[in-house]
Amino acid sequence: MFYQTEIRRSNFRRWLNLNIMKLKISLISDKEVVLPKEFNYITQALIYQLIDKVPAQWLHEDGFKVEKRSFKLFVFSSILEKAKYYKQKVIFTFPHAISFYISSPVSWILEQVAKNTVFPARHLSGGSERIMFGQNKMSISSVEIIKNDEITENKIRINALTPIEIHSTLLKGDGSKKTYYYSPSETEYSELISENLRKKWEAYYKENCPYNITTEPVQIKYCRERIRSFKGTVIKGWTGHFWIEGEPEFLQFAFAVGLGSRNSSGFGFIEKVERAGV
Repeated sequence: MFYQTEIRRSNFRRWLNLNIMKLKISLISDKEVVLPKEFNYITQALIYQLIDKVPAQWLHEDGFKVEKRSFKLFVFSSILEKAKYYKQKVIFTFPHAISFYISSPVSWILEQVAKNTVFPARHLSGGSERIMFGQNKMSISSVEIIKNDEITENKIRINALTPIEIHSTLLKGDGSKKTYYYSPSETEYSELISENLRKKWEAYYKENCPYNITTEPVQIKYCRERIRSFKGTVIKGWTGHFWIEGEPEFLQFAFAVGLGSRNSSGFGFIEKVERAGV
């Protein structure tokens, strides 16, 4: 199992420690970046491309397992820059420079992404520093290594930069299956987010999780349902401001790994909101 990876250049290990759980990856093109309406799979593919081949294959096919479930234990944001949406063409156009965040509690994932971002020609096939991001020929312009604030509080206000989704698979009367997506107004939303985070903790630490977390909207009327598609699957989640409450260590883990399900598909990326103006 790839819990550690040897990296010859020691400066990467000095950059990355247990408190550093987020990278900002910046890409640049010679022209506007054009992407389909649903482009999370393109960002996900780049992340796997930036991990060394053998551990990337293991992470994609196996991952961190607990009971019958498997987790990738990373989460990424949408593209941070504003885009124009062309409804008839069903495309977004972004400026020529774009960026996104990736977060994980797993040090070797961030180490390898950082290393292969700084030295792409040594890692990418063909020895080129250019990458294909969808149909866009781009270069990696920078990687910023971000140290998360240490969590000392038991209750924190967060902003969901990407939709937080949680669901159950239900059995219908005819024996077929149906996916039910919960709303923040339902008690199951918070309960299942806590259960999901506990499983991710157990998959990572290989021990029973002693914590729980509650997730409640600051004001439900300001939360927005977002309907997304990922590789043909329609997914419903919610963005907005939420209160999360639990032990600081557990909250810190939530920031690193994401809230809710499908984190490695770009769902549940959260950031802390300062209390001013609450």
